[in-house]
Amino acid sequence: MHRFNSHCSHTATRHSLLACGLILLVMGSTLQAADIGSYRSKNFIVHSDDDPDRSKELLERLETLLKIVSEYWRRPNRRLIECCVVKDLKNWPSGRLPQLAIEKIRSKSGVTISIKRMKGTVFFTKSIVYAAARTGVAQHEAVHAYCYQMFGSTGPVWYSEGMAEMGRYWASHNDRSVRGDRGPIRFLRQTTPPSVKTLTRTGQTSDGWRNYAQRWALCHLLSNNPNYGQRFRTLGFSLLGGRRGTSFQSFFGTMSREIQFEYNLFLQNLDNGYRVDLCAWDWKTRFRRLKEGRTAKSTIDASRGWQASGVSVQAGHTYSVTASGDWQTSTGAEAVDADGDARGVGRLQAAIWDNYQLTHTSDLGRQVTFKPSGDGKLFLRCNDRWGSLHDNTGRLTVQVKRVPRP
Repeated sequence: MHRFNSHCSHTATRHSLLACGLILLVMGSTLQAADIGSYRSKNFIVHSDDDPDRSKELLERLETLLKIVSEYWRRPNRRLIECCVVKDLKNWPSGRLPQLAIEKIRSKSGVTISIKRMKGTVFFTKSIVYAAARTGVAQHEAVHAYCYQMFGSTGPVWYSEGMAEMGRYWASHNDRSVRGDRGPIRFLRQTTPPSVKTLTRTGQTSDGWRNYAQRWALCHLLSNNPNYGQRFRTLGFSLLGGRRGTSFQSFFGTMSREIQFEYNLFLQNLDNGYRVDLCAWDWKTRFRRLKEGRTAKSTIDASRGWQASGVSVQAGHTYSVTASGDWQTSTGAEAVDADGDARGVGRLQAAIWDNYQLTHTSDLGRQVTFKPSGDGKLFLRCNDRWGSLHDNTGRLTVQVKRVPRP
């Protein structure tokens, strides 16, 4: 039995896929044009008319990517992944590239074309990546090719494209930070995010960079957030394996409000360098209301996002906050106390969380008295760019006291 599969920006016709599959079978033996070089590494062979040095650099990036995805999905690559990377279509003789690939390359994108053969429950899949010689395109498609060859599937569109977009930016398995293009980041920060339920619905198609960006953001959040990371990985195995009844809702339905809150907050503060693992929301700390004259103490790290104070504040009551200690907002920077520097960087800040809503940020400093306008849980953080928290050091001891009424 033969199955023909492709990943691209639009749905391909059965006729196109059949033609692509037939071309794929003879591709390796026909790439002999003078302007096209072939470059081989352990897991990849790249045919390209691009500069040889750039092609060799691409091979290194692809090998790094494959190491990361193999570790993430816990399945070492077992088959060579073939890639055709096109700088100028004029350098490729007629008939050497499938029409579907030509269309995608003209639009500066790419496509992965796969042939899957089944024998009982055993499958064999051969994939070829066709990509424009543009940063990240081949890496995106290589994730599709790996999933097809190792699992026989890439899962539903939201998962498939979200994880492949992560592949565009993965540079090291130890690097959890956001590494994105400025355009998509700007779009995500300025756009009201869709509901997670909408993002993960079934029956979607591969439809445009804006949807790709939103799917990337969700997959990046879920895979790097300690609140959801392990369950998300397990969901991925089930989706790739085609397990019946598997859906995002079946795995995360009871956590939908928490995920939506963290997704919205992630997009609001999104920046290159942002670390989801450092900014994961604390859903476990128990909060309590203070009686008059009572004090609660917490430790606030400079290198993390919003952190629980353990205090539930009440509207109409007065609270005093006293912070001691110092912290640094970059390697080698001068230590500052809770008042921060002259620009306010390093200043202790507060926000109140209630019913999955977070108030605007307020500056506190070393010592302040405030009266909240509404009830909620008090969260604190060090004022620094959200993409720069990873190199912060130090912590403050913060005491919150409910001031007795006069």
